[in-house]
Amino acid sequence: MARFTLELTPFDHAIGGLNPDHLAPVYFLMGEDQFLQQWFAQKVTDVMFGDEPAEKMVLLPDELGSKEIIDHLNATDLFNAKKLFILRNPNGLKGKARDELIDYCHAPNSGNTLILIHDEYGAKNKMMEALATAVKPISCSTPFPNEMIKWANGFFQDNGISNVPKSIVKSMIDLAGDSLNHLKNEIDKLSISIDDDTNLNEIDLSQFSGWKRKFRQYEFFNNLGNRKLKESMELGRALVSQDTTMINLLYPLTEFFQELLFLKISPGTIPSYKGFTRLSRSVNKQLPNYANHYTSKEITLAIKRLGQIDAQLKTSRIQDESAITEFVYATVANG
Repeated sequence: MARFTLELTPFDHAIGGLNPDHLAPVYFLMGEDQFLQQWFAQKVTDVMFGDEPAEKMVLLPDELGSKEIIDHLNATDLFNAKKLFILRNPNGLKGKARDELIDYCHAPNSGNTLILIHDEYGAKNKMMEALATAVKPISCSTPFPNEMIKWANGFFQDNGISNVPKSIVKSMIDLAGDSLNHLKNEIDKLSISIDDDTNLNEIDLSQFSGWKRKFRQYEFFNNLGNRKLKESMELGRALVSQDTTMINLLYPLTEFFQELLFLKISPGTIPSYKGFTRLSRSVNKQLPNYANHYTSKEITLAIKRLGQIDAQLKTSRIQDESAITEFVYATVANG
C-alpha cells in the first residue's frame, strides 16, 4: 500500500494570495502556531467582508454536536448573506459527520468560506488524509529559528523600534522562539520597558522576562541526528520536563531510527527517499544526512534500547529524565 504524501502550501504564499477575486470556499490550516492561525483568519475576514459587519461563526466539536456543525455548514440563507465558518479540530467530529465534512470540502457552498484549523502537523488518520486530499493544507507551524528573524524585526517595528542589534534579535529568539505569540508578547514587554531603541542591551532581556522557552521536538531530533551529545542531552531533558513524557517520545524516536535503518538498507540506486512519516518536515528532509552519522548496527541497537525503555516504563518507576539521559548518551556517545 502506497504511503500518503502530505503536501503543504507555505504560509506566506497562502496569505499573499488572499484577495476578493480569489477567495476559496475552504482553507485548511495545519500547524500549532496560534498567531499564524489567528492572523490568517483575520485576513480572510477583512478580505471577505471589508467594511461590512462580519458574519463569522466559530465551530467547536467539544461544544457543539457533530450533526449541528454539519447542519450549520449546509444551511442556506434566504438573503444569500455570505458567512465565514471557522472549524477548530475537525478531527473531533464523530460518526458520519466525519464523512459529511469530507463531502462538503469536495463540494462546498461557494457563497461561504470555511477555515479548518488542525493544530497538529501531519495526516495521522484516514480522515486527515482525506481532508488533505480535498483541500491542500496551509502550513501554520511555528517558523524555524532562521525564519524567526524577520518576524522579530517586524514585531519590533510594530512597536516603533528599528535598527535592532542582531545580538538582541538572536537573544529574543533564543528566549521566546517557541511560538510567534510568545515572541511577540516578549518583544512587546521589552519595548514598553525602554525609552527608545538606543537603550536596548542584553541586560534588558534578563530583567523583563519570566518565561522559560519551550523546545520543540524537531530541534531535539536535529541534534540527535547530527550526534551532538551536549545539545541532544539538554533538549531531551528539557522536553520531558516541560509538556511531554518519555512514553510520548518513544513512538517518534522509534520511527526516527526505523527511517534511518530503512535508508541504510535501501539499495543505492534509489534516487530519493519519498516515504511519509509523522516526523516534522525539517526532520524528514534531513533523514539522509542523519543516516550518514550512524552505522546500521548503531541504529539497530538504538531501536532495541527504545524497546527496553518501553518495557521499563511499564514495569518500573524509572524517571523520564533518567531514561532520556541514558538513551541519548548510549546512542550518541557510544553508538
